[in-house]
Amino acid sequence: MHNCFMNIDHVKALAAAVDEGTVEGAAYVLGITASAASQRIRTLESRLGQVLIRRTNPITVTEAGQAILRYARQVELLESEALDRLHGIDADSLGSDGSGAGRSEPTVLRVGVNADSMATWFRPIFAEAAGWDDVVLRIEMVDQDKALPLLASGEVLGTITSTATGGYGTTVAELGTMSYVAVAERSLFERHSTGTEADLSRLPMVNFGQDDDLQFEFLRRCGVDGWPPLSVVPGSAEFVAAVEAGLGWGMVPLMQFEGLDADLVEIGTEPHIDVPLYWHHWTLASGKLSRLTEALRRAAAAMR
Repeated sequence: MHNCFMNIDHVKALAAAVDEGTVEGAAYVLGITASAASQRIRTLESRLGQVLIRRTNPITVTEAGQAILRYARQVELLESEALDRLHGIDADSLGSDGSGAGRSEPTVLRVGVNADSMATWFRPIFAEAAGWDDVVLRIEMVDQDKALPLLASGEVLGTITSTATGGYGTTVAELGTMSYVAVAERSLFERHSTGTEADLSRLPMVNFGQDDDLQFEFLRRCGVDGWPPLSVVPGSAEFVAAVEAGLGWGMVPLMQFEGLDADLVEIGTEPHIDVPLYWHHWTLASGKLSRLTEALRRAAAAMR
């Protein structure tokens, strides 16, 4: 890589292109022409000696582009907080009402959250964030086992994951443990059982999606090889509804299970699996990021 100084306008053009999916979209949000946006990105690539984006639809970043995108996100966050402080100084100089003081745009906090957390303990975050006039949330739904690449690429500034080990330039905070229980609708269970034991190699199963390994982990613990009849239902509430209806058995968060009215029975000799959750975020001196982290800690206290 060439020794050079990165023009921040060029870096912002790359980030905008990734956010909007096209150079034209980036140009619109930046208030410049598509030709100018494209030229800024090409100039940045030329100076760095690296291809940074794949000009697909939508645009994606290369491995080198991930490093620049992460830098762009961090600059965006720190720049917004510096402007907030400047506006605060300006307001103080004008009096307690702040008349005439400029108002900065809210900072975008991009966060990775798994679907089961979103459907349960995470929801109080919305009420807290509703009072943050200086922040807007952008949430990426991602499985807790697959979340860290979003942080490494710069697509999010923090993410909830089941992995305890952090990466370079990140901080890890333990949130708690998400408890799951393997359950099936009673009539489904009885059709595929002898006495009190179900034949798990034949008992139909519901899975959340291709990244969801929780049901298969349960089968491995029970010594079952292969796949039983499998339905895929993405969406946390929809997944639980499918299990309630008897489409198949599934690992249901205990926080959701205790509020269900359906006739569900636990399956297997050890139906419970606990999944530890951690909050991974950039290591930055950011008041807004710290505020979000503390809100997550408070909300996660309800997890079980």
